[in-house]
Amino acid sequence: MRRYSLKGNKIYFDEEFFIDLNKQTIAEYELQKRNEISEEEYYQIIRRRVLSMGYFLLSKKDYPIKEFTTKLITKYREKEIVEEIIDEFIEKGYLDDMEYGRCYIKTHNYGRKKMEFMLFQKGLSSDIIRDLLNDNSENELEEIKRLWLRLGEKEKDKKIVSLMRKGFQYRDIKKAISELE
Repeated sequence: MRRYSLKGNKIYFDEEFFIDLNKQTIAEYELQKRNEISEEEYYQIIRRRVLSMGYFLLSKKDYPIKEFTTKLITKYREKEIVEEIIDEFIEKGYLDDMEYGRCYIKTHNYGRKKMEFMLFQKGLSSDIIRDLLNDNSENELEEIKRLWLRLGEKEKDKKIVSLMRKGFQYRDIKKAISELE
């Protein structure tokens, strides 16, 4: 049995850990009439909230698996339940690091090095990052050319430095410039 206190729509399991519940859940489990719930009820309530929060988060934007897992574990503390929900979402295709990486690469104008760093920070595995960047390597020269033209009439050195800050390698920048001239 787990002791709790109910204040409004928040159920507190200790001084720090609480969960927001909707009125339907409070009524369904008759939480206003008692101050203890069974382990099974605790599991069901947490699972329901993790699932609901998972759907809510994914409705707003895509997440890499690691970031999504960290977000849910931080909020709900029940690693086993969170991992169970994550597995469900992966099985249903709602979470996919490879697809997340593809979309991230398409929407960000970074070179190989910076993209590798950014994807690693997001929690993607080295194998997935390598595969994604190898698939994208032929597009990199085209991206450099596009950005070069977009930078307009600035000094050549400033354009090169700008592209290098975006993570493009000097030799690739030089190659793209020579193809443009």
